[in-house]
Amino acid sequence: MPEKLILRDWRSIRAWLEPRLPHIRYISVDIFDTILGRYVGDPAEVQHAVCRLVGERAGIAPETVWQARQQAEQALRAEAVQAGFDHECRYSELLPRWLVGMGRGKDAELAAFIRQTELDLEAATLYVKPDAQVFLDWVQEQDVEIIAMSDMYLDGELIRELLRRKGMVDYFAFIYVSADFGLGKYSGRLFQQMLKVKGVEASQVVHVGDNPVSDRRMACREGIQGIWLYEKADLRRRERQALSARMAQRGGIWQGRHFFECVQTRSQQQDGLNPRHFFFRYGRDVLGPAFSVFMQGLRERLQQQAESGEPVAKLLFVARDGFLFERMYQASGAGIPSEYVYLSRRVITAASTAEGLSREQAVVAFYNPKQRGLESVCKVYGLPQAALQPLAREHGFEDFAAPIHDWEDTRLHHFLRDYRVQAIVRRAGQRHRERLQRYLEQVGFFQHRRVALVDIGWNGTVQKFLKQAFGARRDFPILHGYYFAFVPKMYADFGDNNVCEGIVHDSRRGNACERIPAEFEEIFEQGARSHEATTIGYREHEGMIQPVLKADAAPDRQAELDCNVLVMQMQQGIMHHWEHFRAVQRLTGYDSQQLLPYVHGLLERAVVYPQQEEIRQLTRLVHTEDFGHDHVLELGSRSLRWRDLLRPRQLMRRLELSAWRYALFGQMPAGIANFAFRMVYLHTVKK
Repeated sequence: MPEKLILRDWRSIRAWLEPRLPHIRYISVDIFDTILGRYVGDPAEVQHAVCRLVGERAGIAPETVWQARQQAEQALRAEAVQAGFDHECRYSELLPRWLVGMGRGKDAELAAFIRQTELDLEAATLYVKPDAQVFLDWVQEQDVEIIAMSDMYLDGELIRELLRRKGMVDYFAFIYVSADFGLGKYSGRLFQQMLKVKGVEASQVVHVGDNPVSDRRMACREGIQGIWLYEKADLRRRERQALSARMAQRGGIWQGRHFFECVQTRSQQQDGLNPRHFFFRYGRDVLGPAFSVFMQGLRERLQQQAESGEPVAKLLFVARDGFLFERMYQASGAGIPSEYVYLSRRVITAASTAEGLSREQAVVAFYNPKQRGLESVCKVYGLPQAALQPLAREHGFEDFAAPIHDWEDTRLHHFLRDYRVQAIVRRAGQRHRERLQRYLEQVGFFQHRRVALVDIGWNGTVQKFLKQAFGARRDFPILHGYYFAFVPKMYADFGDNNVCEGIVHDSRRGNACERIPAEFEEIFEQGARSHEATTIGYREHEGMIQPVLKADAAPDRQAELDCNVLVMQMQQGIMHHWEHFRAVQRLTGYDSQQLLPYVHGLLERAVVYPQQEEIRQLTRLVHTEDFGHDHVLELGSRSLRWRDLLRPRQLMRRLELSAWRYALFGQMPAGIANFAFRMVYLHTVKK
């Protein structure tokens, strides 16, 4: 009997074969987990996914579909054993019985759907192992025929189709599948059948596979030289993914871990994109999961609206931070009409002053830590400074640009009550509103009963002031705001038929664990934003309203342009992740709520406990303010030292002003300071 060989990679197999090639006529290889790898640990996941999709299409509970399949398969295997064959079944025979078990025996359309779905999902989980393909190329050069052998329930023609889709079918002179013959490698009888059909001596055949029993021991028992391909790293990965799949059944964070392990494997194995630039990897591995879960949550909510009989008629992705979300939506092939609209907080708030400027509106300008009093108010709302400065001096504002920290300042109250001030404000606001209204009419905003805004979020300023500026129109739509994160610090009342929701984070849910996006808002805005400048107004050109963007010569825009190449790389990584996310989601069926606990944990690690490389690279970015200001916010600053802890007031001031507080602790060992600061923060927020 041939020796029972264990070899650990394809190079070793080639080295063993080379001196023996003159005596070998055929090289036989196993297919699954040998030539073709899987993105999932357990092949049964494909069958469960098929049952879920069949159930959705046929209106049958997935568990019922699964039980019907199992009963049909078990019956066929029992019949095969009784007839003297191995414990095998064939998909072409399984499918009709399965349909009967579901009470759909004559449904040819459903049968075609099941067959195609199983084939598509099976193909979606497979990838060609690069080293295996190199080995097959070498064997072909030696003029030695290659045979494929597999213990599999799919018919040979379906296996051939899978190999064709992966570009591998031409390597094989013949494909032996246990389902076709009712004989398996595990019994040795499929090897016997192959030797009989080929009319060849067992000593002239070498078989390679990943199973120590069916691919090595049973081959050797039949006189064929069997080689166990023991790829330890790949085996451990499959074991780890299988464990994650079992743990995922318990819910919690394990479902997300199982899901994103599959995404990671699919990404790395299929595309071979390592190593990549830091910003691509950060987009793929950090922002990609967060934005993909957000888009999945958006799709679910749109589906729920449709099923409730109140479908959203149009999606408006709001410039600038809705830019990437619109790209992701288009890539998913979703069916609701959508448009990228040039709206900004500046143009919306400017239009909202058509009926005057209230104190509530004025203090919005003071949320910016770099605010410059009434000058900031004018920039936020697009008001003429030259006309308002003399009136401001009458009310005691000697320095128009002096910060206003007391929001109850009596000078501010008197200034806003001045009818002359309000007349100037209304004239400017009406001009802004008229052009904005024409732009909204142009994009069809008022033509639909139900419209959704999609944006990065935070305070929902655009949605708030759209309602304030145009809510009196009878054709103002029911407005849904779907945001990555919603933290309404500035506004409490958005009015009737004006619904806001944060999908990844909504502070109204009171869940401290999901608050992490609000701890570093700027990186999420950078990852989602357009490469264009912010919209500062509108102009009419040939009867059309066009957006006016901030000039590239503006200092803050120059800083932004310098960072665009880094943002582009980050977005390439996000789109790469989204492609694989969609494929794995179709297979697993996880919804956004099942994935969010893991994503929150992933973001917690990235924001609260950043690696040195992450701090060094991300602080190269600058953040610009589109809310009427021309400020540039540096994402990085000097790291804290232990001696800084001795100056608590200065320390707190630095933490308050820092865009990324946790990066300040980057030079302190072991993340102790990050952990301590995080615990203090969590105890100060509502659980």
